[in-house]
Amino acid sequence: PRTMHYKAVVSTQSTGALVCGIVRLSMQHCTLTVVPEQALNLRATLQELDLGSNSLSSLPAEIAKLVKLRKLNLINNNLKDLPAEMSSLKSLEDVNLSQNKLNTIPECLYSLPVCNLILSNNQIGKIEPAKLIPMTSLVCLDLENNNIGRLAPELSLIPNLRTLLVMGNTFKIPRADVLARGSTEVLAWLKNKVPQP
Repeated sequence: PRTMHYKAVVSTQSTGALVCGIVRLSMQHCTLTVVPEQALNLRATLQELDLGSNSLSSLPAEIAKLVKLRKLNLINNNLKDLPAEMSSLKSLEDVNLSQNKLNTIPECLYSLPVCNLILSNNQIGKIEPAKLIPMTSLVCLDLENNNIGRLAPELSLIPNLRTLLVMGNTFKIPRADVLARGSTEVLAWLKNKVPQP
């Protein structure tokens, strides 16, 4: 049997007595099918949770208890959606959902202050710019290698978006030569295509 290795970075505060709190927890490659209850009980301190490369097909609603969570890595699992309760994670800045089984962007993410959203290598077929535009903290959006059939020009209206990665999708416009020039060029191209009132 394979031994599970949990790695934790412990932060300490010296106030006469030693106070320890786990701020970073890595449970990569542990063949997890559920999130361990011990991880969910770290709500007072946990800021970074790495559950990458496991066999998770869903997350429990209790993940919303991790109110200090800033980084969540769920790369290479079997997730098709996220629980609606995650919309209460108002400190969440970085989310990596690459290599899962998502067909759409999970609804709960739209109301979060996410800066970096990695959704590459899924099965996302449609993007709803109207839901992304209010995400004023979003700086990087990675949608590479999905099934996106149309790249909506309105993506260029996401206020602080600087990096937009969209190679490897099914859309034909913009052409590969535009995509190869990088995010700045792609966003400028999209902005030119936004219908004027």
